[in-house]
Amino acid sequence: MWEQLAQVMTELAQDAQVRVVVVTGAGDKAFCAGADISEFSELRTEPSKARAYDATTHRACSALRHFPKPTIGRIRGSCIGGGMELALLCDIRLAALDSRFGVTPAKLGLGYSLEDTQLLVDRLGAPATREILFTGRIFAPEEALRLGIVNRVVAVDELDALVSQYTQDIANNAPLTLKASKAIVEQASKPRNEQDTKLCATLVAKCYASEDFAEGQAAFAQKRKPSFRGV
Repeated sequence: MWEQLAQVMTELAQDAQVRVVVVTGAGDKAFCAGADISEFSELRTEPSKARAYDATTHRACSALRHFPKPTIGRIRGSCIGGGMELALLCDIRLAALDSRFGVTPAKLGLGYSLEDTQLLVDRLGAPATREILFTGRIFAPEEALRLGIVNRVVAVDELDALVSQYTQDIANNAPLTLKASKAIVEQASKPRNEQDTKLCATLVAKCYASEDFAEGQAAFAQKRKPSFRGV
């Protein structure tokens, strides 16, 4: 799965027809239940195997984290451990009332890496990260909303409509603006001395110079919906 995720995200990043990606689990029981602990004895006990496993998961997470287009996590059921990390790598997270969240290394005696902890702190802040890691609790969706794990929570039978609405709203917008916004948000999250200001300025300039910008102005003047092409 990890190998396929990295490959698929790379392919979708290069597909000009794709404007937004929805990440979800197969079936209704889980978005992702996390690592299979029973596999650890085979895949993670020997140093060489552990390094290979970690490298594979790192490539997958990096492909999702740095995906240049908006991503939406559609969450039902269990969203635990590495599964919750996958959800946090999505830009927007929409959850049903049957979802459950947690990161539980404290229940297993595992040390949680700096990289994994940094993701939690970056997305949720240090206070929420401490609550999640110290307690090892499984959080209901209402608590997940309080902690910032998800953006919206709705009834199970309302989730698909909500995801479709978000997807359509995003897909209708200018692709170059979406790409610029995602990249600039990432830069804005860094300390000022680490921000790539030239990249941000270049992305903004490309939007101003685009045909889509002209189309947006024309559509506004003509009181119609714009038809953006990403050029």
